[in-house]
Amino acid sequence: MRIPVPAGPAGLSALEGPVRDALDGSGPAIVPVPTAGLTVSSQVIQRVLDATRPDDPQVPLEDDDIALVVPTSGSTGAPRGVLHTARSLHALSEAVNGRGRAPQWIAALPLTSIGGLNVALRAWQVGISPIALPSIGGAVPFTPADFIEAVERAGASSDDVRVSLVAAQLRRLLADDAGCRALARCSEVLVGAGPVPSGTEQAARDAGIALVRTYGATETAGGCVFNGRPLPGVRVDITAGPGGAGGSDSRDGEILITGPMLALGYRCQPALTAQRFTADGYRTGDLGRMVDDRLIVTGRMDDVVIIAGVNVSVGAVESAIADLPDVVASAVLAVTAPSGEPELCAFVVPREDPAHLADTIRGSVREALGTPAVPRRIAFLASLPTLPNGKTDRQALATSITEGLTWQP
Repeated sequence: MRIPVPAGPAGLSALEGPVRDALDGSGPAIVPVPTAGLTVSSQVIQRVLDATRPDDPQVPLEDDDIALVVPTSGSTGAPRGVLHTARSLHALSEAVNGRGRAPQWIAALPLTSIGGLNVALRAWQVGISPIALPSIGGAVPFTPADFIEAVERAGASSDDVRVSLVAAQLRRLLADDAGCRALARCSEVLVGAGPVPSGTEQAARDAGIALVRTYGATETAGGCVFNGRPLPGVRVDITAGPGGAGGSDSRDGEILITGPMLALGYRCQPALTAQRFTADGYRTGDLGRMVDDRLIVTGRMDDVVIIAGVNVSVGAVESAIADLPDVVASAVLAVTAPSGEPELCAFVVPREDPAHLADTIRGSVREALGTPAVPRRIAFLASLPTLPNGKTDRQALATSITEGLTWQP
């Protein structure tokens, strides 16, 4: 059953009853679908419906135990409908909350994404309603003032205040003195949905913020590895692999995840389900390695391109740029040049005047990863386009390449 989820705190009210009923089996399985608004277009909604096929009598659910069909972000392609049971969702919520604990959660992410939905599930599981920011789902812009007020409300009733954010929200709060102090009052600040520049992470830790870098996917019911350590009941394995240049080495292989929080597969995609959900675990498509029993994610298997005969990790190039102090955010795409060869295009949000920044970027990437990894084209933007869950909209960036961008010499 399709459940329209409005942006803002009203989304919690729209979801709570149907989610509870779906999880305890008294109601039908549901698909949380965003409604059109400032950050959600009708095209986004249609892609979610195409992936999840709610209320389609021609395509019954794949399993009677399915409670929620959660759409992936679709940041690099069409979204997929991920089939979750009550068991898979409860398993991760219990591991994150901790046995016998009842934290007060602040809802800051879209409720139709696994990150935002998880916050609501964790809060409802312990019987304490989450405190919703006015900005969830893009109802209004995210502001430090609203976050500070939410932390004040949460702190008045609990000494265990937790929040889940994306990197852009974290950066916004770190740049505001009062916002930074509010972050420091939280017992855990979970950050996922993409990479966090090392400078941002270090600034948070220097400010005494209990930052938790999460790793996971919609298929794993959300972040199931915290600061490189698998949560209770979660197992991480690395397949043998050749590794690659530009940020990975011979220890790198595909990350496999097993545990009770795994989904059953994908809606209407049996071949993909069989490929990704295997007897050895969920194949993430990410490259990583284990160092001192801690997972280090080094990139995506599908983001390695061959340039001048050298394997280059697009993710490693993106991270090298994002770590520069004069860069607020970055994204890198591999495109096909007129010659038929791949080339890298970097989209960069500068912190201040970008004079000479292009030269700095090229020099830093060359030093860190080698000449083949240096982007051929660099464009400065005021901001990166994002999807409702805060991830970079790479499809929009790919389209913008042909729309008159000013490329830096």
